Amino acid sequence: MQAAGFIRAISVYSTLAMLLQPFTALLADQLILKDGSRLNGEVVRQQDGVLEFKTGFAGVINVQWNQVSEMQADKPVEVFLDSRETLQATRILNEDGTVTIETAAESSRQVVPQKLVSINPDPWERGEGYKLSGLVNAGAEFQQGNTEQEKLALDAAMKVRRLHDRLNLAAQYQKDTSNSITTAQNWLLHNKYDYFVSEQWYYGGALNFENDKFADLQLRTALGPHVGYQFYESKPLNLSVDMSLMYVMEDYYVAPENDYTALGWNVDFDKLLWQERVQLYHKQNGLLELADTGNISVNSWTGLRFPLFAGVVASTEVQVDYDGGAPAGIDEADTVWRVKLGYQW
Repeated sequence: MQAAGFIRAISVYSTLAMLLQPFTALLADQLILKDGSRLNGEVVRQQDGVLEFKTGFAGVINVQWNQVSEMQADKPVEVFLDSRETLQATRILNEDGTVTIETAAESSRQVVPQKLVSINPDPWERGEGYKLSGLVNAGAEFQQGNTEQEKLALDAAMKVRRLHDRLNLAAQYQKDTSNSITTAQNWLLHNKYDYFVSEQWYYGGALNFENDKFADLQLRTALGPHVGYQFYESKPLNLSVDMSLMYVMEDYYVAPENDYTALGWNVDFDKLLWQERVQLYHKQNGLLELADTGNISVNSWTGLRFPLFAGVVASTEVQVDYDGGAPAGIDEADTVWRVKLGYQW
């Protein structure tokens, strides 16, 4: 009897679920694509031409915003315009050349597509609080036997982003030993502050430190103002370039001290590829002495980063350092290949 009652209960619940399914769909957000397809789920956010939409069958998917014909929201979503105005929208019609936003107050607004900055923006984009992101990596290699080798490489980066400004911090440390003898040891620390005067133009200042024992460099300190341009700033694509006027002080272990004024530059680029399975990145900074153009120093990192799970990432990169003003007997160029494991947030 108990088994029969259990089977009847299951049948009732299954029937109720089938009957309620159409009403559940009505309570969900709905996308109508330009090819006529319809998707039910939940609008997460839209930024930089990509709509994140949470579905019951595939989790969060990315939909190109220019392929969306209409969006209907069960609960109002926040539409953020380039004028810093926010609208509570229940329906958005995305037509060629015009976006019609229908609000919860039963009014509508027509804007050109470029005016719609995002849907459900992060609080910092509205000028509330900040966004913290970062990355920590470690690479190590150990060999025992006839030859004992140890290689350790650590690096970390952190970014604090607010509506009108940004702070970037980056650090790196490397030490290699062979048969208990140190064969490479260096570190660097880069600090950069940017203040945005528009969505893309910014100015600020930088303070950098660098040490390389086997290049006879005890400490290179560079500081000065810069002006830059943010070409792209989004999850799938970032690119910024800035130029600076730097005062450089170099202390060496053996060679005499040196100080000079230099033209500096900084490039920061990354792009997600193959459905966000791989991230290509390139970072470069350099100094060119104004009184001696042969004295140029460049640090660059180029690599591929592979998101694995829950913020864990694997990376392979090549670091190329060039110092045209290196003391006599020191190689001007240094190249290191690395494989790293890290955590990104």
